[in-house]
Amino acid sequence: MAGDKMLMGLDIGTSRTRCVIGSVSREGLLMVDSICERPSEGVRAGSIVNIEQTLKTIQSVINEAELQAGAEISEVIIGIGGENIVGIPSTGVVGINSKDQEIKREDIFRSLEVARAFELPQDREILHTLVQDFQIDGQVGIKDPIDMLGHRLESRVLIVTASSSICQNERKCIQRSGLTVQRMVLQSLADSEVVLSPEEKEMGTILINIGSGVSNMIAYSHGAPVFTSGVNFGGEAVTADIAYILNKTRAVAEQIKCESGHSYVPSVSSDDMVTIPQVGGLPSIRMPKKELSKVIEPRMAEIFSRLQNDLEKANVQGSYGGGVVLVGGGALLSGVTELASEIFRLPARLGFPEAIGGLDRNYISPCYTTVLGLLKSEARKVKEGGTSSKTHRDNPRRQENGPVSKVKRFFRTLF
Repeated sequence: MAGDKMLMGLDIGTSRTRCVIGSVSREGLLMVDSICERPSEGVRAGSIVNIEQTLKTIQSVINEAELQAGAEISEVIIGIGGENIVGIPSTGVVGINSKDQEIKREDIFRSLEVARAFELPQDREILHTLVQDFQIDGQVGIKDPIDMLGHRLESRVLIVTASSSICQNERKCIQRSGLTVQRMVLQSLADSEVVLSPEEKEMGTILINIGSGVSNMIAYSHGAPVFTSGVNFGGEAVTADIAYILNKTRAVAEQIKCESGHSYVPSVSSDDMVTIPQVGGLPSIRMPKKELSKVIEPRMAEIFSRLQNDLEKANVQGSYGGGVVLVGGGALLSGVTELASEIFRLPARLGFPEAIGGLDRNYISPCYTTVLGLLKSEARKVKEGGTSSKTHRDNPRRQENGPVSKVKRFFRTLF
């Protein structure tokens, strides 16, 4: 429709690269126009290791998505995650200078600038400034301080930083494909956009995305993100373990994992058997399913244990009444929720993305939460009037180094 803003989200994963194109109407209605995926090349543990191979994958999946949507997009929102992501708690305190002591939006921005004013290593860059709450003259737990009266405003935020080199490699791939990066979004933050309800965030919920090469976690408490972490291994490590122990190819090991794998040994019956295909026309063999689970469980437990240890070390205050929510392709492995529940000592469940207009029900799966979340997060900004989005590639590029662009880049991180 005329006046709709076209958006594109791109999730460059270790095993799959996914692209989604959608449109946002003036009324804020989001519609999915196309969604495509391709096997990833040149990506390891969530990071680009071969730009040429990754570029081919990106161009292929974007071209197909644009063909299906019947539109050419000039900008793209991309996700980033893994061990290179670091969340830094910070506070910013400012005095209220107006005569009537009324807090304005400008005062909030000043406090956020103060919160961001710390020495950042040269190899790091800020992705997001995630507001948790505000404090006015000692009164805590304030979510929206605008128009309130006070002398001293304090903002509590979570500064999300990423490796500059990893970000630059992703930007370079996007630019060489003929597009520009509209925004880089923390993958777990995108997941929460389409999986967690405001009530779950308020109760306190831990969201974990188990990908092929990267597993990401974000924790919410009192409606705001309080911690984020990641580890550079996921379902692909489980496949490698199976391939090594059973002396099979990665393809066969992946098939065994998906069809017969179970990640929680106590729930597997001793009588259950698994058929293991053989190469060279040899007859298949059978082995106890419990023995296969003993190969899978330690690696999955390692993923959860490392994330849980990171959360404990951070000493984040808050309860998690919403439990643990699991998304990503690795979450589809049988027994994952039971194992996560045991390690985190919280109830665990699978998370599914919310239904979006135009989205085929086949894509309402934990595998597609990130790419759909990238689209939903930008659509929300468009609805709120925060940004504008280009539709055609022949639009002139913005000046990247002007003072207006610098201000815009600052506010783009307020997510």
